[in-house]
Amino acid sequence: MNIAFELPSVFREIKTGMSREEARQEVVSRAAAKGIDRPAGEIDDVTGLYERASAMLLADGVVYAASCHGEFNDERSTGTLTIGLNPLAYADESVAVEGIREVMAKKRANFAEVSLLELPCGKAVVAIQQTPALRIPGEFTTAGQDIPVDVAQLQAFIPVPQEAVPGAQTLVTITFSTPSIDHWPEYSEIVAAFLRTLRFLPDGHDETDVRPSSPAAVDEAERLRKPTPAAPADRAGMSAFG
Repeated sequence: MNIAFELPSVFREIKTGMSREEARQEVVSRAAAKGIDRPAGEIDDVTGLYERASAMLLADGVVYAASCHGEFNDERSTGTLTIGLNPLAYADESVAVEGIREVMAKKRANFAEVSLLELPCGKAVVAIQQTPALRIPGEFTTAGQDIPVDVAQLQAFIPVPQEAVPGAQTLVTITFSTPSIDHWPEYSEIVAAFLRTLRFLPDGHDETDVRPSSPAAVDEAERLRKPTPAAPADRAGMSAFG
């Protein structure tokens, strides 16, 4: 099965399953693209982190990953998006979606919004949450204590429709996370536009496996952006799918 989509060019792919040398080449290439001259020791350190992250993504069934680093309203911002595939046995994707919704609603009842969503590619369960998922180690803080960092996250669970890919029996999981929670309204619109471009294609289809970096997705996100977005702490206003 192939997955096609459109993603703004601000996102840059994180390749999965890279070797040490491939990871080093990627780190050097990114530094050069930004005009940064990193010392060899720093390149080695970042390469090790990149290689481990790449291996972890592959082990988790991630088939595509990308990150973005930029600014919203002159404030630095970052986010990460992944697409994962996992086997899932089901005869009817509508029944599968309802089952996933019930499980997610029970597991995340105290800290997430869980809802159903109709996408052009099929039905999805969407879970939106904000939790202190990251920690800055005490060795890097002035107080010498770990500092929790809130992370806003959206996950969409989509059983592949049988009419799109007969016999697929596959669950597609989209995850977008950002520690830049003040910028959640902007990110939620971008992710909403991305989800509407997802297409599931059978093997052998003449369309490319992945089609990133489309200006159309950026234009749609701008068109949909709310004039006065709600604060990210207001969970009722975190989603662009209401």
